Amino acid sequence: MTLGRLALLAAMVFAPSHAWAQDEALTTRVMTAVRAAVSPALPFPGTDDTGSLPADGKYDGPWLVRPVQHGERSIQVIANPLNLAHQLRAERAMAQIEQSIESAQRRADAQYERALAEAKRTGRSQDVDGVTLNDEGLAGARIDAESHVTIDVWFNQPSYRVEIASSVEPGPAREVSIPGAVSVIGVPSNVFRVEQDQERFCEAEFQVYLGQVAAPEVSHRDGRYTVTAAASSSATGKPVTAIVIRLRGNETLLADILRKGNWAVLLELLQ
Repeated sequence: MTLGRLALLAAMVFAPSHAWAQDEALTTRVMTAVRAAVSPALPFPGTDDTGSLPADGKYDGPWLVRPVQHGERSIQVIANPLNLAHQLRAERAMAQIEQSIESAQRRADAQYERALAEAKRTGRSQDVDGVTLNDEGLAGARIDAESHVTIDVWFNQPSYRVEIASSVEPGPAREVSIPGAVSVIGVPSNVFRVEQDQERFCEAEFQVYLGQVAAPEVSHRDGRYTVTAAASSSATGKPVTAIVIRLRGNETLLADILRKGNWAVLLELLQ
């Protein structure tokens, strides 16, 4: 085999892994910058290896931040189970959840009895609804939303798309202004209805658009809102051209993150 062919084979073997390493390095760089940007609003310790308790086993403050694992593009903030206020909220929610489940069980029992009587009369069986997680009701969904914040990070994509089931249309966030941002879209927590007039809970969320990305557009269809934004021209040679951050969960903590965040860190990354 000639040296030329050996060089070509080496390029074919090593180029993909090299590109992967570059992508991983860029992801780490972006996530480090995002973590630095939100840190002023998240002065909380990390979790232990289980991702559910304080690393020291003693901290009783309100929130914990799960360490970002290699290659991840999201930051998870969770309610500290050792915090008294969170414990009290969870207890109240559990009482409401138990009532909702008991009510659902009674409906399922009644449906079963009717189906059994109909089967005896006609000889035809019928499907019977059981008790599912949806039967926890609004209390279960609300306590889940209030007990976390998820920060998803996207960058350098040709377009960005987010779907939201909500009774409130996503729109510009009037309560916050981020200098240099293309747009900040917000949705307050709300209750919406689905098939059979069932109520569901929509957690609060914000979307922050930075860099070479068009202003997002909102459309509505079949009870869901879709937020889309196309990336602008990326022929700049910059490693990071656009960043979109989606924040969901506890409404109060979301507002703190937007208000206290050091967003200049990300704007510098885009320069």
